[in-house]
Amino acid sequence: MDTGIFIALINPGIALTFAATFLLLWNYQREKRYILLLSASLAAGAGGFLLQYFLLPNFGLTRLLSNTLFLVAGVGLSISMLGRYNRRLPVRDIMVVWLAGVATYVWYLYGDPNTEYRIYAINFTFGTLTLLIAAELRAVRTRKAVDNIMLFLTVFWGLSFFVRPVVSLWLEDVPVNDVNYHQSIYWYTLTFFCSMFILLISLSSTCALVLDIMDDLNHQSQTDLLSGLLNRRGFEKSAEQKLREAQGSGLPMALLVCDLDHFKAVNDTYGHATGDSVIRIFAERLRTGTSGDHIVGRMGGEEFAVLLCGSDLRAARLFAEGIRTTFSTAPCVELPDGLRTTASFGIAQWLAGETAEQLFLRADRALYAAKNSGRNCVRVAELPPDPVHDASRAKTAT
Repeated sequence: MDTGIFIALINPGIALTFAATFLLLWNYQREKRYILLLSASLAAGAGGFLLQYFLLPNFGLTRLLSNTLFLVAGVGLSISMLGRYNRRLPVRDIMVVWLAGVATYVWYLYGDPNTEYRIYAINFTFGTLTLLIAAELRAVRTRKAVDNIMLFLTVFWGLSFFVRPVVSLWLEDVPVNDVNYHQSIYWYTLTFFCSMFILLISLSSTCALVLDIMDDLNHQSQTDLLSGLLNRRGFEKSAEQKLREAQGSGLPMALLVCDLDHFKAVNDTYGHATGDSVIRIFAERLRTGTSGDHIVGRMGGEEFAVLLCGSDLRAARLFAEGIRTTFSTAPCVELPDGLRTTASFGIAQWLAGETAEQLFLRADRALYAAKNSGRNCVRVAELPPDPVHDASRAKTAT
């Protein structure tokens, strides 16, 4: 195979290989459309590279079509990268830069033909567009390590559009024109840089997608499907982490455990579908009543738990009373008119040095007290005995 053809096929080959890879990934994650867009963008880029070497009968049209495909690939890649964070493309800024770049390119293609000026026009345009995307990526506050790598690659790639053409054209022995274009230093450096970028950004994107899938699986393993809240495993894991963080900060914590009253009778009398509806209604009351710092979970059956971060005993009791009141008056379409379900609540305030297991035990005792008091009420756990205080009091009495 001719060396020139081999070099010309490197970038299309790499791009199409990863395009097929992302297409397969999308087939298993069809709800994530940005994966499909990533595949289509790489395919468009492959077409642009092919038209850089294999010309159509109309030279000007070939060049214009090639760079249009590059633009489509770049915009598509940008949308897919931002789509992972649900961020939108800065359309207005991109349109301004794109129109200015295309107008300049077309002028030096038809109005005042000049290959080197066309090279500067298209490179500076893509460099500016890439840095605009990098700015959007930098604004994301929830980046992972792989996202920082992608951000670095995007910034480096954007800057290369300004440095690479200037340096490579300066190193040329003769001015680059349409005849010697594929033998120029610019063409070889373009091929090399594009190969490295496509390879690195595709590998980084693959890694990011795999990590996203793993996060989704982990989230699903810790989420209760019926209520949409954390399951027991997820709640206990999150609660233990919050309690560890609170050890040194002194942040108040309160645990609330709650149980739906006579839930078995609801299931037996009106069916499990009605019972499921009651659980979803109660879960929604807990979800809407808490903030992002609080942890809410369904511990199993009709039992729920809430870790109120930053709340003392008084605030926790007010919260529980509010949930109890709103739930006891909430209608359920599956139940007969006038029939309402209620819940009982037990609360324990976290004590410094107390383990999660000890905190749960005290809150459960308060819940049992609420059940024994007639249900549909809130009870607060008693503080555990203080050995130092008790010993001092006994000594004084003696």
